[in-house]
Amino acid sequence: MSGVWLVSYIVLWAVVLAQGGIIFILLRQLGVIYLGSAQGVAGDGLAVGTSAPDFAVTNVAGEPVTLASFAGRPLLLIFGSPTCAPCKELIPDLNIFAAERRAELGVLFLSHGEADATRHMADEHRIAVPVAHHPNDSIANAYQARVTPFAFLIDGEGVIRAKGLANNREHLEMLVRSANDSEATGAGHNGTSAEAAAEVPVETVRR
Repeated sequence: MSGVWLVSYIVLWAVVLAQGGIIFILLRQLGVIYLGSAQGVAGDGLAVGTSAPDFAVTNVAGEPVTLASFAGRPLLLIFGSPTCAPCKELIPDLNIFAAERRAELGVLFLSHGEADATRHMADEHRIAVPVAHHPNDSIANAYQARVTPFAFLIDGEGVIRAKGLANNREHLEMLVRSANDSEATGAGHNGTSAEAAAEVPVETVRR
């Protein structure tokens, strides 16, 4: 009889642990979904109307890139990473978008990760826009970017004019429209494009 009770005890604990694991996975998934939702990212990123922090990074060709490099011209700054699936899905739309608006603004895909991983991603997915890497969280922290792909539209004077998720072509167009509205009214807003973004999961930037 003691053997039966021992087996029952082990089975009971196995069931409890399995249920605990399922609950943990569900809660984690809900957290990821929230981080990638419009509500979850509306407060992400520096406020529209504030000055964009300067940065100094290296592109995939080994050349230095800074925010000042784009002075006098609007910049679409996109935070991504080699492990971010939505970032890779964005690339075809981003290539077309950047080509069509080449005369209007510059684009920089800022990848969180090591140089080799960033270079491999750029080659494998044929990213047609400039790509640079930042190996730690300092720039993401400065911009308060928690999720990827997350983008900022910075005007030629270094002021953030729009921000939000950048999962597809529609989101990129929203950023441009929001930036134009911001400049036209002369008033900042807290991420109209983020609030209008589709509620899809995105990767959280590693801290």
